[in-house]
Amino acid sequence: MSPTARTTGQRYPERVTHDREAAYAILDEALAVHVGFNTDEGPVVIPTLHMREGDQLLLHGSAFGRFITTAAAGAPLCVTATLIDGVILGRASSHHSAAYRSVMVFGQASPVDDAELRAEALGRVVESVIPGRLSGPRAARRPSVEEAQYTAVLTLPIEEFSMKVRAGFARDEPKDDAVEAWAGFIPLAPAPGAPVPDAITGTRFPPPMYDPTVHRFRQDR
Repeated sequence: MSPTARTTGQRYPERVTHDREAAYAILDEALAVHVGFNTDEGPVVIPTLHMREGDQLLLHGSAFGRFITTAAAGAPLCVTATLIDGVILGRASSHHSAAYRSVMVFGQASPVDDAELRAEALGRVVESVIPGRLSGPRAARRPSVEEAQYTAVLTLPIEEFSMKVRAGFARDEPKDDAVEAWAGFIPLAPAPGAPVPDAITGTRFPPPMYDPTVHRFRQDR
């Protein structure tokens, strides 16, 4: 995508790209996004689970909440996904940083008005977070049309976006070469822990198995 005024990098522009495939990979890996928008009381940022479906994002929230009512009315949105890959340590504290991959998507969202389509979309969001959760012999119940009356789904075209990546090591200066402090990179990677059953499930069913090599949990069917 060609950069726009909003997606042109101002600080460290060499870290900014507009590669759609790479941006999609970040959006697919991120478990949640933050949605920013303006209200009469000032700017607001809301975290929410999401999924990418082709060239659009699916966002969901309470049908009566401020986020959904504002966005459904056509308010401009800024959706951000960020992955922290580690911390970067330099010999000078001012050169410490984080290794990250982030995507910003700008645009206006449209509500999914049909309750049946909305229920199906909510099921797809669940499946995107935990593939296999709604299929197989011990599948969870899918969202009903009645439940979809209380949870809204928005679609946001991925048309105006940018991606920024920070990796590597600290930009230490020659004057700090003599500082006796370790410098380098400490990787960070989220991973699911052992499943904890609720009071009703107890020991009736075996816990799901997850692939620890991916950030979005994959359920072993």
